[in-house]
Amino acid sequence: MKRIRLVWIVAVLLTSVTLFGRTTSFFDLSVGGGWSSMGYRMDNTLQPGLSAQQKGSYGFNAHIGYGIQFNRYIGVTIGADFARYGSKATLSGNALWQGVTDTDGELYDHITAVSNWKDAQELYMVEVPLAIYLRFPVSPDVRLFAEVGAKLCMPIMSKGMYEGNLQHNGFYEPWMLTLSEVPSHGFYSSTMKSDYTLLTNKMTVAGFVKLGVEVPVDELRHVWFFGAICGTMHFTPAVNTDHTTPLGWRNDTYNAEQLAAHAFMNDYNPIYVTDITRGNVNPLALGVEIGFRFRFTHYSQHKRCMCEEE
Repeated sequence: MKRIRLVWIVAVLLTSVTLFGRTTSFFDLSVGGGWSSMGYRMDNTLQPGLSAQQKGSYGFNAHIGYGIQFNRYIGVTIGADFARYGSKATLSGNALWQGVTDTDGELYDHITAVSNWKDAQELYMVEVPLAIYLRFPVSPDVRLFAEVGAKLCMPIMSKGMYEGNLQHNGFYEPWMLTLSEVPSHGFYSSTMKSDYTLLTNKMTVAGFVKLGVEVPVDELRHVWFFGAICGTMHFTPAVNTDHTTPLGWRNDTYNAEQLAAHAFMNDYNPIYVTDITRGNVNPLALGVEIGFRFRFTHYSQHKRCMCEEE
């Protein structure tokens, strides 16, 4: 709550700034897109036969902003963003559990062949950016600008989805025998697909930077078109993880005895919370942004009086 109050205090101050001389205020409307990631990493050491990779996904951002430029070069901005972050993890290879007891009481090694396995996460956030705004003229019709600041971010929606193919096999070392497609012993092939929801935190803090160029659209220079390269990195986790949950797969057709014999297979947990991931879920994004900036010049009452006297 303190952070939210601070943002509103700054917003009020921005809208009530009065300086001797000239100030310029502006409104921004923009959209952007590019690469994003949920920020966690994969650890391939726990299951040597299983290859796990985390890939980024597309990201987008819609922005509305307000700013005040105190002089020719510097100002401050505040705004509201709607952003999407995502990641996709893939699994392939063989997952091995040794020393498992089958339904007949025999010990064996359970091998799960994983193929075309994908586990994707999406996170949608409302963000409140506050930044220092710098502007540099390079020609009569071209301005370079930069914004550097922080965001307060609130997750509002999340979703995940996993799907893939599994083949459960059993290797019995005393007989050098591999069994497959024996469902009564837990050796079967299946295709799985399901949705889930991420366990998000209430608020996160991020840093961001924009570097761009703006050019006038109209003769009065009230409307400017701009394009920028932008990046965002979250400093605090957006999603709760403990990295202690093991991998597993579910098969609801098992009876109670078979479930007890294959307890490690009873559930598949979303990959971002399992023990094969490392690091916090700190979303990040890199992309481009385009939009329009509507600029308005204001003169203080003191300046107007001086002009009238002159």
